[in-house]
Amino acid sequence: MSCYRNGVKCMLLLFFMGLAALNTYSYWRDSHSFNTQNTRMHPEVTVEQSSITPFQCPFESWNQVHSDSVPNENLHLEWIQNNISRRDNILKSQIRLLSSFVYPDHISITTNSQRSYGQKVYCRYYNCLREEISNSSYQSIFFPMNVIRCPRRIGVKYMSISFDLEEIPQELIPLVYRVFEAPIHEVSVCVGPIYGSESKWLEVAEFVEHYKLIGVRYFYFTVFNMNEYSRKIIDEYVRTGEIELTVVQSEYKTIDWQFHLLQINECHQRSKHHSKWVINVDIDERLVILDDKIKSVGSLLSGFNDTVAEVGFAIRRIQKTEKLPEKYASDEQNYETTNIISEMEFLKYNVSSPVTWGAYKTIYRPEKIAAMYYHWAYQRYTGTVAEYVTSEIALFSKLSIRIQCFMTIAWGIITYPISRHYRTTEKNILGSGWLTDPNYKNFSIVPEETKFAEKLKENVLKKIKYVYEQRVLYCEEIAEIPYEEYKEFGHDIFNCTFRNATVSNKSVD
Repeated sequence: MSCYRNGVKCMLLLFFMGLAALNTYSYWRDSHSFNTQNTRMHPEVTVEQSSITPFQCPFESWNQVHSDSVPNENLHLEWIQNNISRRDNILKSQIRLLSSFVYPDHISITTNSQRSYGQKVYCRYYNCLREEISNSSYQSIFFPMNVIRCPRRIGVKYMSISFDLEEIPQELIPLVYRVFEAPIHEVSVCVGPIYGSESKWLEVAEFVEHYKLIGVRYFYFTVFNMNEYSRKIIDEYVRTGEIELTVVQSEYKTIDWQFHLLQINECHQRSKHHSKWVINVDIDERLVILDDKIKSVGSLLSGFNDTVAEVGFAIRRIQKTEKLPEKYASDEQNYETTNIISEMEFLKYNVSSPVTWGAYKTIYRPEKIAAMYYHWAYQRYTGTVAEYVTSEIALFSKLSIRIQCFMTIAWGIITYPISRHYRTTEKNILGSGWLTDPNYKNFSIVPEETKFAEKLKENVLKKIKYVYEQRVLYCEEIAEIPYEEYKEFGHDIFNCTFRNATVSNKSVD
């Protein structure tokens, strides 16, 4: 009987041990199956083992493309042989990389070189660890002036260039994602380069708010140099996601109009596959829509078919005679709200020239343009056309980067879109001789449309106050706990003012 009982115990023990083993196996199998399913949910991500560290670079689905050539490469070579769009401005400028963009079928690199048109150069490709991808280099060419086009490579996160494979490449720059199935913005603005000593804070706010009122939602700004006060308004629009900013670190102490093409070419590449239409203007140029039936610039462009690469507009120049205010409000200047409104250029200046097609402006489709010039396309791709909006429908108004003032406005009937362009009347400034041009005689007064002007005033003032209207910190606002902490640790001076005191930084003791 004792042996029987021991046998039963052994059998039960074996049974329970088997159950435990089965449960362990089932748990392992389910866990393994779950992990496998999770991996399969993201089949687009693969990894590359680093040669230096154990970290593995992920390859997103968009980053698993390899191509052996650049679109339209032979056509570009043909244009180079004929010097199409060639422009050599600064012959001794350094070659510094500005930006690189990855599109569905190629990569573009922009530089600050103004002397490299047609030169051969190698595209160099790097992974997420900034390690060069083996056997990936490609010999390309500068076209147009400061742009290099490269084929796609798998796993690329950074780009560089070199003129031969033995030299040390330029400092790496990251790829900017532009692999969109369709543009994510309908109409954007490529804003001419910002440079010079004049304060731009009011001009920037007025410019952005003007274009927002006619349906623009995105702006590409390029800054060479700008004072800290004006930079605050740029930073605010960057914060709200309305401005994409490119800052150019130049070797030169001073910058002038000869650097304009760097911005135009860079913005052309930046907007490709990102914006359907791009308005190519300086910060002193405005497109004004006067026809009540046309509610936005998108509506204005909606009638053009897919073969249209650019749309041209006439201009009208408006005299500008004074510089912009340095600051919004300070103890020294004591600007009132009414003073700021009176400084807005669209209200302050309205002495206008007749409309002309000289130096006309364009709105263009980035993917359909091979090379841009200052105001229009140097070269379009085959199968595309340019259209021109008659002066009875719309035109451009220019507000100059410096103290210039021209204004582009629609000719003819006032019930149609207009643009304004403000051009300076000062001497010794580019474009200052425009008053002697016979095209700009017989000036007339062209006031701004009232409802639009009122809404613009409201929006500009709201933004300016948000950024620049600041007040002192009153000591009474500081909570009790930090007040006691500051006293305890010896910080007996606050950067605050008591409400009944006139001197700041009063002692809290």
